[in-house]
Order: sequence, then C-alpha cells, then structure tokens
Amino acid sequence: MLDAHIELLRALPIFRGLGEKQLAAILDVGKKVYFEPGHVLTRKDVAGDCAFLVLSGAVRCKDFPGMATGSEPIGPGALVGEMAMLVDTVYPLTVEATERVRALALQRSRLTRVMRRDPGIARQLADNLLLRLRSFARDLRHFELQLEQKEDASPPAAQARTATEIAVSSAAFDESRARGAARRFGGEY
Repeated sequence: MLDAHIELLRALPIFRGLGEKQLAAILDVGKKVYFEPGHVLTRKDVAGDCAFLVLSGAVRCKDFPGMATGSEPIGPGALVGEMAMLVDTVYPLTVEATERVRALALQRSRLTRVMRRDPGIARQLADNLLLRLRSFARDLRHFELQLEQKEDASPPAAQARTATEIAVSSAAFDESRARGAARRFGGEY
C-alpha cells in the first residue's frame, strides 16, 4: 500500500522531483483521517495548517466560483489545502466529502520537521511552486494579450491596473512567500 501512496504523491506537481525515500518520509508523518459524506475537510476563509491527500472516496468544492452547485466530485490523488501544509494559510474554498473519504492529513508542523531533517525536500517544493507561479504568470500574460487584441478592435476603456500587473504583483508576493518558506525549512538548518 505504501507504494500506491508514494505514487499518489509523486503524481502531484508540488512533490515532483522528490525521491522515493523523501516521499516515504512525507507519508510517514501523515496521519490517516476519515470523513463521512457531508463532513468538511476545509472551510472557506478559515485558517488551516493541514493539507489532505484523498486516498479513497470523493470530495467536492462548495460554492465554487462560476458553478451553480459546486464542483464535480474529486477522487483519490487530490490534494486539498496544499498551501496550508507549507505556510500560514486561509483556505480559499470549502471542500466537503461526497462519500466516505479516507485521507492522509499532512500537517505543517510535521512536514516542517521532515524538511528540517532533509532540506532538499524544502528546496524542491519551493522550486516546484516557483515553476508553477511562473507558468501562471505566463498564462496571464497570454490572456492579457488576447484581451488587448480585442480592445484594439473596440473603444479604449480606462483601467487602473492591467491583469498582468495584478498577476505579477501577486506572483511576486507568492514567490516571496515560497522563498521565505524554503529559507525557514531548508536554508537555516
């Protein structure tokens, strides 16, 4: 069963590049938890210190923006509340079990201990987050270019900040947090 759980972690972008022993160390500090249908894993706008790797069952996001009743069910391999296992975080969504869920709770304090023992884990996680932020910023720039092309065809509208300016400032903030977390978890120990 350990191999199956390692494969679930390995498939997640945040854990890419980590070796089998590193993934096993992360699994070792995880705690198996269970949720019955309707029970909440994360609640929107509530501080959290834990991410949940869904091992079996399904969850859904409630009040997901742009969807009338919530997201489609998400099954094994989903990581809920990813940032909470790394830094102080307020959950952005409410996620509830749609059926009985078995999950692995990855608590920040326990993961921090693993990263202190193996700073390479912290560096790899920070690198993975940075790559994702850069990709997100690229996608936003592409989207902004598409919007500009449409705006060129219509009368100009006054805008205080462009989508890219907002994304870059947000990405810079998130990148700074990721680097700070890497320094706390890996650079100082």
